[in-house]
Amino acid sequence: MNRGAKTKRSAKSRVSRMLQVAAMGFVAAACAGGEASQSQAEPQGNTASNRIILAANSGSGQDALTQSPFVSPYGAYLAGIVAGYERDVSAATDFMLYALRFDPKNPQLLRRSFALTAADGRHKKATELAQSLVELEPTHGIANLVLAVDAAEQEDWARADQIIADLPARGLNTLTGPMIQAWTHVARGDREAALAQLGALRENKGFSVLYRLHVALINDVMGAQDEAEAAYQDILATVGDPTLRLVWLVGNFYERAGKQEQARALYQNFIDRRPNSTLMEPILAQLDSGAAAKPEVTGAADGIAEVLFNIAGLLSQERAEDAALVHVHQALRLKPDFLVANVLLGEVLQSQERGAEAIAVYRDVPKDSPFSWTTRLRIAEELERLGRVDDAVNELESLASYQPERFEPLFRLGNLLRGEENFVEAVKAYDRAANRLGDLEAQHWTLLYFRGIALERSKNWPRAEADFLKALELEPEQPFVMNYLAYSWVEQKQNFAEAKKMLVRAVELRPQDGYIVDSLGWVLYRMGQYEEAVKYLEQAVELRPQDSVINDHLGDAYWRVGRQKEARFQWRRALSLKPEEDQIPELQSKVTRGLNASNDI
Repeated sequence: MNRGAKTKRSAKSRVSRMLQVAAMGFVAAACAGGEASQSQAEPQGNTASNRIILAANSGSGQDALTQSPFVSPYGAYLAGIVAGYERDVSAATDFMLYALRFDPKNPQLLRRSFALTAADGRHKKATELAQSLVELEPTHGIANLVLAVDAAEQEDWARADQIIADLPARGLNTLTGPMIQAWTHVARGDREAALAQLGALRENKGFSVLYRLHVALINDVMGAQDEAEAAYQDILATVGDPTLRLVWLVGNFYERAGKQEQARALYQNFIDRRPNSTLMEPILAQLDSGAAAKPEVTGAADGIAEVLFNIAGLLSQERAEDAALVHVHQALRLKPDFLVANVLLGEVLQSQERGAEAIAVYRDVPKDSPFSWTTRLRIAEELERLGRVDDAVNELESLASYQPERFEPLFRLGNLLRGEENFVEAVKAYDRAANRLGDLEAQHWTLLYFRGIALERSKNWPRAEADFLKALELEPEQPFVMNYLAYSWVEQKQNFAEAKKMLVRAVELRPQDGYIVDSLGWVLYRMGQYEEAVKYLEQAVELRPQDSVINDHLGDAYWRVGRQKEARFQWRRALSLKPEEDQIPELQSKVTRGLNASNDI
């Protein structure tokens, strides 16, 4: 029952589209007589976009990345827009900066170029463009933020403070402004002024956790241990389920304060709440080793980096990914070894489907860090998405060997192989994962479900059926399991009554799932209840209009109720939707001859 196929984005097609757009820009520029001379226009460096430009007249027929159909700023601008749309931020930045060289005071070009350089972590260029931008727009929030971070990096705390102070208290600056200014006071040794500056956030309930956290951190950094401990405890009392970062910071304080048992209790509570998480294990292991804890935040630069990381996390949660990238890059600018910020950077890149860049970021995570296991699993995930299946398999096998007691790499390996329709090998991977688990618990129903699919597709129905039934024991009325099991029964022309009962319940639980609605329609069809089947199959086609199998099912049902023209229309539509190869002859036959009594009953 393979009802979906993965699609992988093609880098070649993306580049091709950029070049087509760039070529359009070249034609427009040539017609306008505005083309720059070759000596003026040629960019320097060896980025992909620069190689495109430099190869304008090569005519060599080589790879698209080494050819260029333009030397025009218009073409570069258009190509930059397309590259940005395709999430190729590095190429978009190169194209836009190239276009900006011809019109450096153009506000639109300047804004775009600045936003791209800041989101791509090009700190030197972003700072230059930020300075130019604030000359045109003195209150531009992100440009001023970049300039304030630049001042902080140079330890010019008065200038960093003044840049933020001159901004109007609106938008995101109402949150970032007071926190950054507070840390500039810390740098100048004024704890009272720092805490007073944070006071602007005290009455805003939405900012209460960040306010309390930075009160605690400021007191901690400035040696006010009693006040810091009170603030940390206040946070824990306020937040019912603290995040990893919060637990890490508070636990780190307890360790440095000689309160190891309180730190241990805090770490253990986090583990108890998330039994499948590996994130806290290295931190707890370090505590058990007796090694001295080093402070996570050591001064004002670290404090501002923490602010920027906090804001980046909030922006990422709100799907404001480009703004999140700017903030996390600025955090890393001030604190290059900021581990959790680096992991957040990888997460945002993943969410933007920038897999190769995410992998590069995750590769920098030290193997002894709390995030090593998680990021290596993510590397395997991104390798698969990039079509590098063998590399993904090797990564997962390496992880499975590294921690032979954990089942996750083998479970993911099974999923990968199942996605590649290598069902026999997928079953073997799932079996290895199950062997590591021993007694299965409720959360392991997915392992049985996915192994059941692989077993069914590899023609081992008795084991598949047993897995589906066991999955329903662990997770009763799980709609996906009920759907697959019931549909399989129907296809094997058995257990119709039980299948119908399961599918009625599954549709009640997931009425907008076209596959489940289709399964109910199909069991009704198999039971000869054609009019009722049509009703559900029409709903299923509305929910999943691009699915070949569902359109085929509706065609069959239409034929049985005498709607033969509509039946042929649905079968033709099914043929147009790329059905599996073995289904094509049958569909063609039905279009030509229709159904007879022996076709499918």
